[in-house]
Amino acid sequence: SLCSRAAMSKMLAPDAEAAPAPEQKPAAYGKAAMTDLLEEIDWGSCEVLNAVSKDGIGRVAKQGMRDQAELLLQSDADEQLLITVAFKSTTKVHSLQIDGPDDGRAPKGVKLFVNCKALGFDDAESRPAEQELELSLEQLGSRIELRFVKFQSVQTLSLFIHSNQDDGDVSALSGLRLWGAPVATTNMSEFKRVAGEKGEGE
Repeated sequence: SLCSRAAMSKMLAPDAEAAPAPEQKPAAYGKAAMTDLLEEIDWGSCEVLNAVSKDGIGRVAKQGMRDQAELLLQSDADEQLLITVAFKSTTKVHSLQIDGPDDGRAPKGVKLFVNCKALGFDDAESRPAEQELELSLEQLGSRIELRFVKFQSVQTLSLFIHSNQDDGDVSALSGLRLWGAPVATTNMSEFKRVAGEKGEGE
């Protein structure tokens, strides 16, 4: 699978962690060039495991609902939540924002996985993630830039929430936002131009 190949390449190339600093990236990859990915989400293919509510991530990610602090996605049996966001097409994910209640239930430890379909809790705990976040109170409700080089070809993005601010038995979030760009709209013209140049030179 894509996920296992990514994990293998990660093991084979330990130096890949050294991503360039954000200010060294071309302007086209900058924060300002990224858009809200709300319209790119394939809601019917998204999944949430171990949640009290059965209406999926819509209550914290859809327009008009993600801004309502009282609408919570809350863990059920323990503090863990596994949220998988599916996109309509291959997408670059640049940054995210997680909102949560101020009573200690807001997420703290979050592991991010790319293209790991049918991911379960055991896998999420043991598998190396594309990125791990340790959210402070100040970061909740703020836009957090990801290691963009690791999120260039995303079909599904899984968020494994494994702890909360108070280390309690229940984790909860009230909002989830993602920024990025569909790969087709950002790169297709560039691919065509490069291919044309090669053809003309042969």
